[in-house]
Amino acid sequence: MPQRVLLVDDEAPLLQLMASFLTRNGYEVEAFRNPLDALERFRPDGARYRLVIADVTMPGLSGDELVRQLAELSDEVHVLLLSGLPFSTERLPSQLRERVAFLQKPFLPDMLLAQVAQLERRLVGRQTSDNAC
Repeated sequence: MPQRVLLVDDEAPLLQLMASFLTRNGYEVEAFRNPLDALERFRPDGARYRLVIADVTMPGLSGDELVRQLAELSDEVHVLLLSGLPFSTERLPSQLRERVAFLQKPFLPDMLLAQVAQLERRLVGRQTSDNAC
């Protein structure tokens, strides 16, 4: 079963390119230009999404604030934040940092896939350690 990804970026051309690329690489993608719409989609069934990819700077709700709200709804979700500006996960609460990665814009498609794969490995590692307890 393909991994379901919630993709959020207010730049329509980039959103479309990323959604197309991820879909071609086996991911099931739900894409949103508005972070509040994405949050509303996530809210009723956050377990559907193990991975969220979001821009840091968006109108209505910043990417790091989106991370905080998603984390309140799901203990499992991991987030890849994207930005053309410098960003540090140190801005996030310490308990969220292990579930968040950052990719600087502009990036190549293979760089996006590499970051997604790294987050997937974290998810698998977390599941394995949770099952060992």
